Amino acid sequence: MRKRSGRPPRFAAVPNETVDDSDSLDLEALGLLTVVLRHQDGFEITLHEIAEKYGYGRDGLAGAWGLLQVARYVIKVKIQWAGDNQWSTEVVVYPTPATDDEVQELLDSIAREPNVRIVKVEPPTKSARERAAKHLAKVEAKRKKKRERRKLDFEVPGQAAESGRGRNVRRGEDRGSGAAGAAAPAQPPRKSVAPKKPTKKKEPGRRLTQSEAAAVKLVETAFPEQLRALLPSYRPPVLRDAILDALDSRTADVLAERVKRRWWKHGYEEAAMPGGKGIGSAIGVAVALVRPSTDCPEPMCEDGVILDSGAACRGCEQRKEDRKRPVPAQRGEPGEDQGGGVPAPRRWKCHTCHTPGKTGVEAPEDGLCGPCRKEEQEAHKATARLQENLRRAEAEREQLARERWNELLEDAYREHAEREQEASKERERRKAAEKKRLADAEERRRLQEQIARENPELLAYSQTA
Repeated sequence: MRKRSGRPPRFAAVPNETVDDSDSLDLEALGLLTVVLRHQDGFEITLHEIAEKYGYGRDGLAGAWGLLQVARYVIKVKIQWAGDNQWSTEVVVYPTPATDDEVQELLDSIAREPNVRIVKVEPPTKSARERAAKHLAKVEAKRKKKRERRKLDFEVPGQAAESGRGRNVRRGEDRGSGAAGAAAPAQPPRKSVAPKKPTKKKEPGRRLTQSEAAAVKLVETAFPEQLRALLPSYRPPVLRDAILDALDSRTADVLAERVKRRWWKHGYEEAAMPGGKGIGSAIGVAVALVRPSTDCPEPMCEDGVILDSGAACRGCEQRKEDRKRPVPAQRGEPGEDQGGGVPAPRRWKCHTCHTPGKTGVEAPEDGLCGPCRKEEQEAHKATARLQENLRRAEAEREQLARERWNELLEDAYREHAEREQEASKERERRKAAEKKRLADAEERRRLQEQIARENPELLAYSQTA
């Protein structure tokens, strides 16, 4: 993008009002503005080159550039050229925030340039506006905290007024005991500022060895694509620790198979499909896929299968049988053991998350708990909204197709009419030429006959006699 001059240069330094504009700029944005003002007009500005020159990251400078654009120190202009219909980007840098009149004057001046078709201002991005709002809130919070600290510094010494050492003792007043001292009402003691609790220093993260990093990478590659798309770009410490804890008792290949098996066995694949209930916490699901099972005390049990023998785990089978048994009746309720003839109430489980319901409460017709029912309703609403959006998009597409077809028909009719008009003109021209040729032949024949009548002696020499 090419820089364009915003105002005629008046000074080489940054104005003081810009330096003091802490509400809109941070130090990084102020430094970037200084660097951009330093460049001459027509200079090709790239944040990558500036970042490499001053040792910054491009993402950080992009955030600072967004602050400058939100505060209107930088106006980004998009220009479409009439020659090739291509768009180009130019930035206009101002030492102080640009006003509405200056922006309009800038657009008018660019529009008057030759070969310019369209000129418009590109607004700041949503992330730039959010960053500017966060920066302003942070600055205001620090100012408020500073005012409160000053207020406390003024109020706390006032507690010593009773002993004559306070700041709020007026000059000329009697500091001893007497009528004047008794007349002055005693001020209630103010609360002292509680000392701040020492904050615990955050320990640095653990550095993985080469073999641990390779094993963790192998386990992470086993995550399905739907889950990897929801995980953050960095590796969360809780997920890293869960994988390392699982690697203490299993190999990376076994963990990879565990991840793939639990993904479909625990219903995450169905939840991640279009129209499913979705995945609430991607990091929580990833941890659940890799962490060891705490239900079975058998160390070689891997989700109900013994690793070394491949046989089913007896402990897990026994627990499954125990879960199928009816829950005994509560104390005070009639049951089979009480002779009341009423069977013991059974617990029901949600069909989606398998969360057990309350004992003695009938299972709902849909077999879902409250949170799953709410998620399913939200999923249906989201599906309905998506279908409505698709229907609108399809209707707009059909409308655009009809308009395009009408334009093509009009162009075809216009071209056909032009061709008919040209053909008609060509036929008229040919008729006129043929008529002129016949008239010339008739005139030539008439002249020859006249010459023959008037000069018969010439017939002997004539080739047409």
